[in-house]
Amino acid sequence: MLPFLLRTKVFALSLLLCSSSIYVASGESCGCSSLVIPVHVDVLIPKDPADPFGGLKSNASNLRRLDETYGVFGVFCQPNIVSPKSADAIQLLVHGFSYSNQYWSPPTEEFRNHSYTGFACNRGLSSLAIDLVGVGLSTRPVNASDVQYATNAAAVSQLAVTSRLLEGAQSPFDGFILTGELIVEPGAPIPGPATTARDDTPLRWGDLDPDYVTTSNRSMFYPLDPTSFSPRMLTFDNFTKDVGSLATGLQVGATSLRTHYTGPVAKVVGSEDQLFCAGTGRCADVAVLTAAERFLWREARSFDVFVAQGSGHDLNLDFFAEGPFNTFVDLVEQFTGV
Repeated sequence: MLPFLLRTKVFALSLLLCSSSIYVASGESCGCSSLVIPVHVDVLIPKDPADPFGGLKSNASNLRRLDETYGVFGVFCQPNIVSPKSADAIQLLVHGFSYSNQYWSPPTEEFRNHSYTGFACNRGLSSLAIDLVGVGLSTRPVNASDVQYATNAAAVSQLAVTSRLLEGAQSPFDGFILTGELIVEPGAPIPGPATTARDDTPLRWGDLDPDYVTTSNRSMFYPLDPTSFSPRMLTFDNFTKDVGSLATGLQVGATSLRTHYTGPVAKVVGSEDQLFCAGTGRCADVAVLTAAERFLWREARSFDVFVAQGSGHDLNLDFFAEGPFNTFVDLVEQFTGV
């Protein structure tokens, strides 16, 4: 999974205003509305989408300009009773590869305990969970090569600015919480076997550019122990999976470049994460892991790594979700001072 960005009172938590359809995310404590925000993206992206650094280290001659406006779909959830202390704090929730905004709140009563948006509402925090460009109900460019690392980075940044204007906060991102993410080698492939989406599910994606891909094996996102999650959740996961661009998958190493961000940063990973931790010993010593991961965030005001015991890659979707949820909320309150 990717971030979630915090903002202040935008946060990024390891993601418009058109319809007014309202539903309840958790009990009667939370009202949610589906939204679409037009986001203008004007960035330079690699002419070769296989560029592992997403253009961040490319020469100008190897770049092309992408100047487009996309509609970014999201679900905004707010407690029915908002504390004055947390009124200007919004969590911007960004999903990971082959997921959509539904990762943050599976839209079925059976899985209400896996809804982070509902959990956060119960703790008095608002959130905006989005579909990245190319995913779900957001604009999906005809050419998958337009959906690159820089494309969605620009879209999320513009969205944060828009959100600030909507709710009045003046500060930038207050902090970053990255979930299911550790340093990877530049050019590392998408975790697990990537499948051309139109071949995987022709009835749904048969007309897509072949460089839109998905994953057929969803079990890698869960702990190896099958008693750690509901088999019905895995079925639901397969049914609701989405796509990503091949370029974004190839550019996963771009997230392992040093940043000059000066705010607080935290990473939360599962001890049974098959992509990063399970069977590697990498996550056994949290102090050593934290020191290694901090290398890319040297200027951050604070940096911490949390290893959620028993959890897999998809921290939200197994039986241990409440532990990470508490960690997320504690970090949001710490970073924003609410």
